[in-house]
Amino acid sequence: MRLKSVFAALSLLTAIPAAPALAQDMERIIVTANRIEAEDMRSAPAVYRQIPADFVLVAVTYQSATRDAGERAKELETMFNRLKAKAAKSPGFNLQGGSLGESISDIDTVLFTDVYASDYSGTGRFTLTLSIDTKPDESFEALMKRAQGFIDSIDAAGRAESYLGGEQYIGARDVAKHRADLVADIAAEVTSLRTAFAPAKVTLTGLESRIITQPSGPLELEIFIPYTLTLESGE
Repeated sequence: MRLKSVFAALSLLTAIPAAPALAQDMERIIVTANRIEAEDMRSAPAVYRQIPADFVLVAVTYQSATRDAGERAKELETMFNRLKAKAAKSPGFNLQGGSLGESISDIDTVLFTDVYASDYSGTGRFTLTLSIDTKPDESFEALMKRAQGFIDSIDAAGRAESYLGGEQYIGARDVAKHRADLVADIAAEVTSLRTAFAPAKVTLTGLESRIITQPSGPLELEIFIPYTLTLESGE
């Protein structure tokens, strides 16, 4: 199993100095897919932590090949509304707009006409992002089966059919709450090095950086502050 990261998507947020609070939170939240590409991973420093993912994001697409264009759009608008209604009353399931792994919009700001498209073959479709909260001790496979069950429970209108996307992104909420623990762990490491190599000088830089989050397993995240530590002999 390889995990594919979304650092490319997040770099755009990093490049905007005056990014709004939501965009800055997104940089810490949306992390990776269930296939990992090693070249996109960052090497963690000596001190890091592993935390469980809070949610999984997956694209859900509805399509219809009904011949009449008006009827086709009507079927899919019905499914758009049914999907929204189902998510609204299902704890642990949330819908969002935007492309998976890139931008996320509150579903209440998304209109059917914003996401509906029809191609040259006469097939209409729309895609939204489904967020599924993780459960303790639940496997990735069990979570995806639960997601499929959520979709299957919605009655289809006309010839409308649905499918889940092949990439799944995992993430954690409020990653910043781990900062104090990470800093304490790093401080303990510095103290240990100073004791072990006394009277060596230990220099530490980079603690002003944001927490980096990346996958270490299907439902597990590795978090760290990209600090630099220098040890100079005291002799």
